[in-house]
Amino acid sequence: MKAEKQSHKLTKKSHINIYHLLLAAIPLALLTCVDTLLICRNPNTGSAVQCYRYVCNNGTPNPRLESLVPNTNQCLSCNEDYILVNETCLTSYVCLNGTPSSLIDATEDGLSRCLSCSPIAALDGTADSIGTTCQFSVEVGAAVRIGNESHFDVGENIPTGLAAIGSTLYMVGAANRVLYTLDTATGIANQVGSAIPGFGVNEINPRDLAANGDTLYMVGFDNDVLYTLDTATGMANQVGSATPGFGVSEGTPTGLAAIGDTLYMVGTENDVLYTLDTTTGEATRVGLASQFDVTEDIPTGLTAIGSTLYMVGVSNDALYTLDTTTGEATRVGLASQFDVTETTPTGLAAIGSALYMVGAANDALYALRYQ
Repeated sequence: MKAEKQSHKLTKKSHINIYHLLLAAIPLALLTCVDTLLICRNPNTGSAVQCYRYVCNNGTPNPRLESLVPNTNQCLSCNEDYILVNETCLTSYVCLNGTPSSLIDATEDGLSRCLSCSPIAALDGTADSIGTTCQFSVEVGAAVRIGNESHFDVGENIPTGLAAIGSTLYMVGAANRVLYTLDTATGIANQVGSAIPGFGVNEINPRDLAANGDTLYMVGFDNDVLYTLDTATGMANQVGSATPGFGVSEGTPTGLAAIGDTLYMVGTENDVLYTLDTTTGEATRVGLASQFDVTEDIPTGLTAIGSTLYMVGVSNDALYTLDTTTGEATRVGLASQFDVTETTPTGLAAIGSALYMVGAANDALYALRYQ
């Protein structure tokens, strides 16, 4: 079962690579642009000029390209002394983390001046640090990529687990088999401590993380037991003395989350929800649902926001809520592959009301809109 599901995951990832190769082969000559009138005004003199901003129809932002000659294709930039006024903001923004975004529309009250918003602000509708209110412009269940770094800038191309303690986001991965912290603005990872790969317990297939207070838990494929992780050294210690499989023959644990003092787990061996005893390390099945009643047989990341348990899965490439009494799932939104072609979602974590995800198809950190 474990080998079959891993093969499925690798096949899906190879499809993504082929997609990107095909996309890169599209001739630039096939792209056309549309123009939108805007006005640039010098904030010192009050003088204004009309400009046209061109946005390519393939969805690629073309930031700050304007023409000072109306109805021509002569794309020029407005003089930097000018600011934009009376403009409905388009999709040609650059986010605060430096990533161009085709998902964000925002204006600053009073000036109607286009400003940038962080991915999180675009998802939750709140104000960011520069006072811009962002509209909901991604659908429920969709993701926004954070940063542009490849493999989290540490060569980790199999991210598997996420969890947060306070405002610190932790990640593990099966390529380097160490504990990281993740920068939620850039998506860049930094190793925690100097533990050798395997967390000091020869766990070479770490899967997911969960936090209860200051305690960080981890599960893995290799030993099929529950661990705690030292957030200073990155070293692991087994919890209890449960036999491998958590006492329920769950040999492929994939998701872990805590609601209060209750620790939840999912796995791909049995495709069900469990609770875990944090003293013995033994699992107890929750409910009778098979494949979570949504035909999701590759469950992966788990996390909780308040008393709501969230899960992602590879079979349907979707976000779910889980009923902690029945073990049944309900899909969140209708976004396909999270609208970012992420076909291998893995870790899931929450910081306050912000929901984060990592995925192994694009090896990236995302923010998810869940409501």
